[in-house]
Amino acid sequence: MLIKEVPRIQPNTKNLANYVLEKATRISGNIPVNMRNINESAKSIETDFNSRLTSKQKSNEMHYVISFEESHEDITDEKMLMVGSELVKRHFGDNRNFLLAVHRDTDYPHLHLVMENRDFDNKAFFKKDNYRGLENLAQKLEKEYSLKNEQISESRNDPNPVRLNYASKQYESRTGQESDEKKYKNELKGLLSSAQTPEALFRAMIEEGFTIRANKSKTDPKKLTGYYINKSSISIKPSSIGFQVSKLAQKFHVDEDGIERLILQFEGSPPPDSAGEIKAVPGPFKPKTNRRQSLYTNFQTTDGVNYTSRNEKYRSSFSVHRDGVSFTNPNEVSIKAGIQALLENGSKGPFQVTGPEDFKRKAWLVSAMMGLEVSNYTPTQTDLKALYEKVKSHQEKYPTTKIKILETHLEALKKEGLELDAALNSDISFSDLFPTSKSTSEPLKPNTKPAPVVKPPQVPVSTQAVRANESVVDKAVEDLKTDRYLAEYAKKNKPRL
Repeated sequence: MLIKEVPRIQPNTKNLANYVLEKATRISGNIPVNMRNINESAKSIETDFNSRLTSKQKSNEMHYVISFEESHEDITDEKMLMVGSELVKRHFGDNRNFLLAVHRDTDYPHLHLVMENRDFDNKAFFKKDNYRGLENLAQKLEKEYSLKNEQISESRNDPNPVRLNYASKQYESRTGQESDEKKYKNELKGLLSSAQTPEALFRAMIEEGFTIRANKSKTDPKKLTGYYINKSSISIKPSSIGFQVSKLAQKFHVDEDGIERLILQFEGSPPPDSAGEIKAVPGPFKPKTNRRQSLYTNFQTTDGVNYTSRNEKYRSSFSVHRDGVSFTNPNEVSIKAGIQALLENGSKGPFQVTGPEDFKRKAWLVSAMMGLEVSNYTPTQTDLKALYEKVKSHQEKYPTTKIKILETHLEALKKEGLELDAALNSDISFSDLFPTSKSTSEPLKPNTKPAPVVKPPQVPVSTQAVRANESVVDKAVEDLKTDRYLAEYAKKNKPRL
């Protein structure tokens, strides 16, 4: 069993409650909920929570997910709710508003816990070492309720677990994808486990593209005070993965002086800055400036030409010219901001990209996600699959580009022989490819105890409102329109045999 806090980047209690209740097969807690009118219940929960907000608080909600290793048929809704109630009572205190909801829309069942941060005595929740406390309680509950823990026990017993910085945690929580930091740290752990000598370890690190940088004493340049590891634009602190000098000396049974000599021996120059450029023809129409977009929230400029990251940890920057944008150490965030600058100059594409292949791939992917086109890059099978996964993960952020992206790549997906072929050629709902509230996985075996919550039919309402404010019914109606549109498109463009 794994208990995980879900960070709230832009808190919205109503949307959270809507999501949790919409997919619930069973609920519990002390918050009154009318399952016949989920939207009104979500509004009521938000209003109640916000009524006790202080001036220093942005949100009065907490959100946790309890994941189980049992298969759907091996654990009942009642048992999961009992575990959730014990968690609230023993860790958070049940003298607060809380809601438990069972979800069975993934491969394994899980439980959502939504709580008010302030209890009935108006005291905000705070517990030192909150994560460690949750881990200890999880192990106790596993024993008490005879729950499986094979998968999570591996990470618990890992003497050198992968620790991520805040930005990487937020990225993984937001996208569900592995961050570069975790990827590189796992690579290093793999090298450490297979290396027979410390020299072999450092040699393998260099071969895999890692750069070793030594921190030297100012008074004695030959003396080492520490070191760090670089790959791409990611800087890795050795102590975060058990690579500190003392740990390496202990593993390989050598003295620390020997490890320090190897660090100085294999120290390399920092990797050169990577670069790339996106060219575009400026247009006459200048759209209204949107100060909430990444160009302004994540980057800063003093002259309107040269932009640098607001976060000093990142070296990404770019310069905006009349006919394009040039990038230094580009990542997907800076590429998106650069394209936003081009759009403000009136350009709508198609764009021309120059630079390393990795930059071209990222520029194409970001452009496609924005509903734009790169004319001089042909996506590979891996690129197309990455696009599919990203749109599926971020569909609520990019609804207006769904049809455009699918139109552009529908035939390409077929030709590339992806796993989507059977789905694209069969008579199914296209909204299943990009589901808004249902999983594309195989239907689960019915649970006899307890019976799932039956939601009454809702009357469709007008779909003219802004997409972000639509109800679930509105989105379902929009998906039906999308299905018809794409079905017609696929029929018209069906390749002749």
